[in-house]
Amino acid sequence: MLFKKVTLIVVAAVACTCLWLEGVTAGEATAEQEFEVPSSDEDNSAEDAANAAREDVDRSSLVEEWDKHMEGFVPELLLTFPLPARSDEFFYEEIPEGSPPVLIRGGFFAAAAEETSSVEFSITDPKGNTIFEKEDEPEGLFHFVAKDPGLYTFILSNHKWMQEKMVTFSLGKGNETHLQAEHLETVEDHVKAIDKTLVDIQTESTYLWIRQKSHMKAVESIHTRVLAFCVVEFLVLIGISGFQVYYIKGMLSDRRLL
Repeated sequence: MLFKKVTLIVVAAVACTCLWLEGVTAGEATAEQEFEVPSSDEDNSAEDAANAAREDVDRSSLVEEWDKHMEGFVPELLLTFPLPARSDEFFYEEIPEGSPPVLIRGGFFAAAAEETSSVEFSITDPKGNTIFEKEDEPEGLFHFVAKDPGLYTFILSNHKWMQEKMVTFSLGKGNETHLQAEHLETVEDHVKAIDKTLVDIQTESTYLWIRQKSHMKAVESIHTRVLAFCVVEFLVLIGISGFQVYYIKGMLSDRRLL
């Protein structure tokens, strides 16, 4: 009996020990899980913050580059087109022989499914050398002085296997002057121009009316003179005719002549 009691006590003690160890293990696992979850969230938050900071830096650098090199940029070509997967799009700009060095500037922007997406962009000179290159970039600016005459090639590449992208590309030559205050016409300037035009019209109308009035007076004077001349001529004719009648009648009534 004593041996059975000791055996039962040992078994009970072993069972309690096993239960205690399981509880400790479960507690540690729960503690580890509770500790790992916030760690993952913190890592994701840190990564998102880093990506956002990187995007802000890239955007600020793009704005600074635009302010520094793209002031007064007037694009001669501004085109938005679909760029299929595994395809390239080529644009060309030819510099004639004997022309002076010209500044060529432009930019590109790529998007896919209403989100920004990256493309590969490069520029080659007439000799085939790559003078500008951007890889895996969603947007970018380029500017260089084309000193060698010939054909410059602008290449936009989409190396994705399944994703089609919408790309906007702009290109311009020269350094056109940007918009100045004197290039703009205000409402006051338009009002002054209209007022000047109305004054000119009024002056011209007055001059034409005075000239027409003088012409009418001249015509009336000529008409009066012609009428007076006609009346005088008529009276002279009547007088001469009466004299001739009287003279002929006197000749016929004079018997001495007969």
